[in-house]
Amino acid sequence: MIRRIVAYLARIRHRLLLVNVLVAAVPIAGIGFARLHEAQLLASLEHDMIHQAQLVRATVDAHPSMTLPEHERMLRASARYTRTRIRLLDQQGNVVADSHASGAPEGREPQPPQLLGSPDAPSRPPEVPAPTPVADRREVQAALAGRYGSATRMWTSESRVFLFSALPMQKGVVYVTKSTTDVKLQLFHLRSWLLRVLIITLLGTTLLSLLLSTTIARPLARLTRRAEQVAARQPVEPYDALVRRTDEIGQLARAVGSMTDELERRAHDARTLAADISHELKTPLAGIRGATELLRDGAADDPDDRERFLAMIADDAARIERDLARLLELARAEADRAPPVPVDLAELARSCAARPWPRPITLELAADLPVVRARPSQLTAALENLVANATQHATPDTPITITIAPHDAALRIAVTNTGPALSEAAQRRVWDRFYTTRVGAGGTGLGLAIVRSVAHAHGGDVGVRCDAGRTTFWLDVAR
Repeated sequence: MIRRIVAYLARIRHRLLLVNVLVAAVPIAGIGFARLHEAQLLASLEHDMIHQAQLVRATVDAHPSMTLPEHERMLRASARYTRTRIRLLDQQGNVVADSHASGAPEGREPQPPQLLGSPDAPSRPPEVPAPTPVADRREVQAALAGRYGSATRMWTSESRVFLFSALPMQKGVVYVTKSTTDVKLQLFHLRSWLLRVLIITLLGTTLLSLLLSTTIARPLARLTRRAEQVAARQPVEPYDALVRRTDEIGQLARAVGSMTDELERRAHDARTLAADISHELKTPLAGIRGATELLRDGAADDPDDRERFLAMIADDAARIERDLARLLELARAEADRAPPVPVDLAELARSCAARPWPRPITLELAADLPVVRARPSQLTAALENLVANATQHATPDTPITITIAPHDAALRIAVTNTGPALSEAAQRRVWDRFYTTRVGAGGTGLGLAIVRSVAHAHGGDVGVRCDAGRTTFWLDVAR
């Protein structure tokens, strides 16, 4: 059972609903608190009755010669505007004076308020109880015995509640009766306000739950389905509206989109790499197999043929070895996920130029180059591959120029040589793996592919430009 509850609350929409329900519970708790407040108000009302009875007792005891009419006038004056009925009882419990003998001096009592009714309901005349013996009432019996007595009673219908307080005096009892209409009216207003707050809170939390469910839970469900479709290699549904959002959901959607594109790119690269490796290794392996079969068929008996075929096997094996070494370098460049560190590109270019290249290297570095956050081993490999490619295709005795300068929002590293220009078709394919114009000279076609991989890993791009006998290869590094 507990696991089912935990699993139910694990969903975001259910947790949002729970939070909103807890918010709505506040006015519900307030309605419950109103009952405690009612008890406090009734206790305060009883204290007021006792104080009023004490004043009447003090007046009667101080003027023992007052006549009955004077007593009733005094009681009527004391009861006016207080919704209180005051009676004087003799030592046998009989009524000798009554503030309500001629009706309530404060006028009509308002209709008791109802929580689901209107507080402005028509008033009705007060229900004055008929004169009845009160000597048998327990609170009166307690007062006749010299103790304070009190009681609470409901009047005919349960809509009216009265408090009774009996206070002993020298020759009888002061008997005070008070209606709780004022208390009910206060509680009615309090409960009405809490009920309105509860209704508004429930409506607000319901709308808020629907809004949050629509704007948070549903988009997350769409992103979940997209991730599941990507994992299952199924066609994914578009979510352009999510990408355009400016909140965290939009950021997550863009991140998922970038991740999906990266996964698709890597899957495409893996398929392409497998095809390229198969194609590139097929030729030298075929040469090795052919030479081996010829040697087995008798070519080994001729010293010249034997040497020629063995040299072919060695060359093809060396070609395979070079390809595998370059593939390992490319795999390391693409798999390197070391955290970027501050890199001084000017210092990196100077270190590269100081190496023993077959051509002289010149530097053209912009002033005040900013330090970029990058992976120095990858940038070093990319720059060395660009310089190596330039030296292999440069006209003899011409220098190689390394240029580093700001370009838009990136820093551009360019390597320029003087030599034969690339055709437009070659310029389009020169960054592809295993594409080379130097097959006979031992080119693997992987050096520039490594440069492109490094550029993409640093948020940049690559390019080539041929102009007036000069060829420039460049890569951008995001600042």
